[in-house]
Amino acid sequence: MMFASVSIRVMCLMVFFHQGIRGEDVRHVTGYVGESVVLPSDADPSWTLGTIRWSIYENFTFIAVLNRKKENVDIFNLFRGRLELNKSSGHLTIKNVSSSDALKYRVELIDGKLSQRKTSFVQLSVQERLGKPSIRLLHSFLDSGYCVISLGCLSMNSKVSLSWEPEHGFSEPFWSSNQGDSGESVLWTSFTPNRVVTFSCTAADDSRQESSDKSVTCTEPEPRRNNTPPGCTQDVLNNNP
Repeated sequence: MMFASVSIRVMCLMVFFHQGIRGEDVRHVTGYVGESVVLPSDADPSWTLGTIRWSIYENFTFIAVLNRKKENVDIFNLFRGRLELNKSSGHLTIKNVSSSDALKYRVELIDGKLSQRKTSFVQLSVQERLGKPSIRLLHSFLDSGYCVISLGCLSMNSKVSLSWEPEHGFSEPFWSSNQGDSGESVLWTSFTPNRVVTFSCTAADDSRQESSDKSVTCTEPEPRRNNTPPGCTQDVLNNNP
């Protein structure tokens, strides 16, 4: 009977322990590759922090510690030279963020005056900045009284889809390719000369998008004088050198 009672107590403690883990209040923060990100400590502003301990992994591997005014932010090789600890707020700054920094962080705070304790968690997600795609003029020529062009669009982020859109009111047909091995999407179209036409390329992922524009014009050739070559398609108002 006593053994059964002890077993029930152990089971209750295990259930409580697992519930406590699942019930962690985790703050989610997004950082970007090559930039800096601040992990908030969620400290009580009224506290005077005496101890700050930032750690990672289940075994609480320390990466930044402040204890009795002594600071150490070069504990773990992964973060060596990249951490800054705010002694007043407890916030931790990670510089030059990389994909390997996408971890769950634990911070333990102790008020130096009242010896109150608080533990918080931060889950860091790391992304690449989407950035605006670049557009370049691939081909341009006059053919049978029409301006024929092709444009290429490329994004530095390989995990995006690229799409094309002509300016409002452009009624001529156009064709665009899927991104090949190079990651570049190509647009082909033709239109009457002596006009400026703007095309937009949009790079998008699941939650973000960025666009760039390029305008081109085509002049109808004038009668040749002194062997002057005919007009041709030109780049104008180029937002993407």
